[in-house]
Amino acid sequence: MSDEEHGEKCQRCGEVGEDRRTLRMDCFYAMEELKLPFERETWFDAPDTSKLKKAKDPLELPLGDKKINITAGSVTTEGELIPKAFYILRVCKDCRATWMSAIQRWFNEPQMHHEVGSGIFVRRNGANVEVTEEEFRRMNPDREPVRAPRGE
Repeated sequence: MSDEEHGEKCQRCGEVGEDRRTLRMDCFYAMEELKLPFERETWFDAPDTSKLKKAKDPLELPLGDKKINITAGSVTTEGELIPKAFYILRVCKDCRATWMSAIQRWFNEPQMHHEVGSGIFVRRNGANVEVTEEEFRRMNPDREPVRAPRGE
């Protein structure tokens, strides 16, 4: 039996195992530009929940005085469903924890809005970022920068 037959491979660290998590991202940006192994997934949202009707109960296991859902229930609708696209990664628990820590660090670090004064702007992960002339030349050794006029 190959390793893949013993479980699913973590897309980040490559560990093979049974217990994977799905990270879903939807930030209105072409995430494939990051060159990460994202897959795509579509979910459907029902804006009018009054038209949802239970089709199947969740499968539950008793645990003392509580219950654990093994599978989700399902619903049907006579209303409109709106597709929502997500980028997804299947990862192990350790890699999910690292991702959660990275999001926490990003959220809590101070914002970096600084004026460079060069008038040279580049696109970086979907944002316009001003760079120094030296930075531009390192990134584009065979090109001349285009400068934004002052005050725009």
